[in-house]
Amino acid sequence: MKKDYMAGLEGWARWMLPRREAEEVIADYREIAGDPELSQGLGRPRDAVRPLADKKAYRAWLAAFAAMAACILALGVSPTMIGYPFWRLFFDGWTGTYPYGAFIVTAFGAVTALAWFCRRGRREAVKPPIPKGLIAVLALLSVWIGLVFLFYWAVIRDLDGFLNMLGTMTTFIGPGNIVPRSTYLLQCTLCYVPLPVSLLAVYWLVRARTHDRRWAAAYILALTAILVSLETVAELTRMDVTATPYEISMRARLLQCTAVTVLGLLGTGVSLC
Repeated sequence: MKKDYMAGLEGWARWMLPRREAEEVIADYREIAGDPELSQGLGRPRDAVRPLADKKAYRAWLAAFAAMAACILALGVSPTMIGYPFWRLFFDGWTGTYPYGAFIVTAFGAVTALAWFCRRGRREAVKPPIPKGLIAVLALLSVWIGLVFLFYWAVIRDLDGFLNMLGTMTTFIGPGNIVPRSTYLLQCTLCYVPLPVSLLAVYWLVRARTHDRRWAAAYILALTAILVSLETVAELTRMDVTATPYEISMRARLLQCTAVTVLGLLGTGVSLC
């Protein structure tokens, strides 16, 4: 019972209070919970922590968390909502266009995460080792981004072969919609993988608040991976292939993805410091 109570109290304290105050409260309650007489009057963990929280500071955290979560969820959901007017602010899969709204949302989410969690990092006298789970997550996200760049390299290296594939390997997906099977599978992967990753990124924000603020690095790299993926889907679904030669368009898109990735990696590195 004591273990369960303290686990709940630690979670709520780290969620509602600044890290230093949370650790002090947790230490005090460990002593109280260890005393049979004092522990009888303990209420629920959330009710015990709530009066100690500064309402203004806690509301500021909730607002920042809601904004960061909304940013990445908007990107994660947008490719699954193709055709709906609101989601065209972030991605329009019918025309292959990529509105600036996606870039603005990504930048806002990343800057908010850096501003919130790096401020806490500057106050740390001693930094513990980076969690192994975080290292694994960053590695997987990096592999995802690397595979997208591998696709660009393969297409640009053999553009004629890619264009021939567009004309031969086709899959019927609806009236007037015939695309290469391999391209269709790639589109589906890049459209639907961001959704579960965006949900995981919200969990990583919670981890950054309650466990180690460097989990914000996973959130920033997830933003980067999703944005690069949607850029690639926008290119694959570009309907007017006569307006811009494919080679020029692919190289331009690759430069955009490179710029996004470099900025994302810089933000990831800063959040790990």
